[in-house]
Amino acid sequence: MWCGCGKGKSPDAAAPSASSSAPVTAVGDRTGDAGDDAESMAPREAAQWAAAHDGEPEELMRLADLVGCEGLEEGAAHAELRGMALQAMQYCRDFSELPFLSQVGIDGSDDDARAALASAVALAARPRRSVDPEDADELHTGCATLLSLARGLERPRDRRVLAIRALRMLSEYGCVKRADIPADLDAR
Repeated sequence: MWCGCGKGKSPDAAAPSASSSAPVTAVGDRTGDAGDDAESMAPREAAQWAAAHDGEPEELMRLADLVGCEGLEEGAAHAELRGMALQAMQYCRDFSELPFLSQVGIDGSDDDARAALASAVALAARPRRSVDPEDADELHTGCATLLSLARGLERPRDRRVLAIRALRMLSEYGCVKRADIPADLDAR
């Protein structure tokens, strides 16, 4: 059941048009695996991916709620959905995608890395609350990857700054010691 707040568009409002600047196609069409028996993307999902195309926060939140964080990671595997998926991951309710976001921060293109690290910062900025013990592995893996990026002197400065920002906030969760976080980029 969809409950609207009066802003934005309902994910059921309109199916994506063929003239959309970022076409959303069936999952099977995007994978390129003709042998797979992949089902087509549900019309509601396709409509929400299309609605989230412009990066509006409300639409990205709806996308994260509709497809879930694993669905966003699957979407990030496809070039036409990657940017939206990385931006929407900031609305995941847990740290399950932190390792993925951290790895994209290291290996991704500049735009993808910036979006992934910005989502990691947004996840880290949330007020501290009880964390599901099942998230501990993902939290520690993500922190270790971010720490590797932050310490990499050969890495781009903007990526290191975002990794350090996320790590400082994540240190409250005990996944990294504040003393281990590099300070060489701090303003002096």
